[in-house]
Amino acid sequence: MKKILMGCLFASIFANAQFTFKGTINNYPNKRVVIKINKSLDGIVIGDLTTDANGKFSLPVKENYTGVVEMSLFDAKKNYSFLADNSDIDFQAEIMSDGDLEVSNPGNLINNKYQDFINYEIKNGDILSQLKLIKNWYNPKDEFYKSLDKEITNISSTKKIDIDNYPFLNYYVEAMKLVKDSEANPTQKSLNSLLNHFKNSGEYFETSGLGKSLIYNYLNISSSLASSSSKTQAEWQEKFDHSIENLLNEVDTETDRGQNILAVTINFLNTYELKDLLTKYMKKAESLTCKITPELSEVIYVNNSIKEGGKVPNIKFTRKLNDKYSSLYDLKNKYKLILVWASWCGHCQHEMPRVKEFYENFKKSGGEIIGLAVDYDENDWKNAIKELPWLNDSDLLYWDSQFVKELNISGTPTLILVDSNNKILKISSKISEISKEIK
Repeated sequence: MKKILMGCLFASIFANAQFTFKGTINNYPNKRVVIKINKSLDGIVIGDLTTDANGKFSLPVKENYTGVVEMSLFDAKKNYSFLADNSDIDFQAEIMSDGDLEVSNPGNLINNKYQDFINYEIKNGDILSQLKLIKNWYNPKDEFYKSLDKEITNISSTKKIDIDNYPFLNYYVEAMKLVKDSEANPTQKSLNSLLNHFKNSGEYFETSGLGKSLIYNYLNISSSLASSSSKTQAEWQEKFDHSIENLLNEVDTETDRGQNILAVTINFLNTYELKDLLTKYMKKAESLTCKITPELSEVIYVNNSIKEGGKVPNIKFTRKLNDKYSSLYDLKNKYKLILVWASWCGHCQHEMPRVKEFYENFKKSGGEIIGLAVDYDENDWKNAIKELPWLNDSDLLYWDSQFVKELNISGTPTLILVDSNNKILKISSKISEISKEIK
C-alpha cells in the first residue's frame, strides 16, 4: 500500500511541475547535486539530489520560473548556471581532467543560444585580437600566416548572434556586462548606470542571480569614491551615507524592489561592521508603514535578534544530536555555545585547539558546545569532527545552510554564547572573549 501511495505522490509532483531540470554528467556517478533558483535577490535551494550510476538526475520545478538555475557539484567543487525560461532543460556534461565542467549539450533553446552568443563574443573579442597580433610576426608567404589569415577572415565574417527573441537572455547579457563594466570602471558614470538599471529593469533583476552583485558594486564604488575625496573618516561616512540615501530614494523603499535593495544594503553594512550606518538604515526599515516584503522582514528580525541581549532562534538540527536533541532549545544547559565553523576554514583550525582547551571546564560549569559547520563535503566534515568532543551538526549546504541565515553569519569562526533562557551573552570570533563571560 505504501508503494502505491508513494507512486501517486511522485506522479502528482511531476504532473504539477512547470518544467523539469535534468542532466547527465558522464563521469559523476552517485554524487551530490544541489539546485538553486533565485527570487527577490536571494538564492533558494530547491533540490539536494544524488546522481545515479550513470551520472543522471532529474528535478521537477513546480512553479513558473524565468531566471537563473544554479547547480553546485560539491564533490567536484564546481558551480554552473543555466538560464531557465520555464521550458525543460536536459543537458549533458563531463568533468574534465583539469576540473572544468564541459557542457556538450546545454539542454534547451535558450541555453544553446546563450552558448552560441558566448562563443561568438569570445572569438570576436580576445581570440580575434590575439590572432591579428600573432599574424604580424609571420611572413605573408608562410603557410601558418595563410592559416591565420583564413581564420581571421572566418571569424570577422561570422554573423552576430541575434538574441532579441529571448527576453531573459537579452537582459542577462546586459546585466552581466554592467557587472563587469562597473567592477572595471568604479566611476560616477558607473554609479549612474547602476542606478538607472535598478529603476528601469524588469522583474528579471530579482531572478537573474546578478542583483546582489550589482548592488554590492554600487555600494563598493560609492565607498571608494567617498574615500578618495575625503580627508577624515567622518567625511567619508557622510559621503557614503549620502550615496546610500540617493540609491534608496531613487528605488523607493515603499516598493518591493526598494525594500529588497534596502535588505541587501543592511546586510552589506553588517558584514563590514559599519555600525552607525547599520543603525540608521535598520531604523529606516523599521519605520516603513507600507507592507514589508518577507525578505526585509527577515533582515529586520535577524539583525534585531542576533546581537548581545537578543534571543537566539531555535535552530533545528538535521539529525537528533546524541539521539535526543532535535533543536537548540531542547538543550537545557546553563550555557550553550554555538560554534559556527567549517572544516575548510583556516581561521577555525587555528582557533579549535583553544576551543578544545576551553571545553573541559565549560562542560563542568554546566555548558555545552553545539558545532554548526558551514560544510559541503560529508567526508571532510566527518573526519574533522572525530576529534571534537561536543555536539556537531551540518546540513552540508555550505553558505546556503539555513542556520547561516537564521544566525546572520557572515564569516567563520563565529561564537555565540547564550544562557539557559537562550539570551545571547556574547558574540565573538575568539574563544578567549567568550571565556570571560563564564561565571
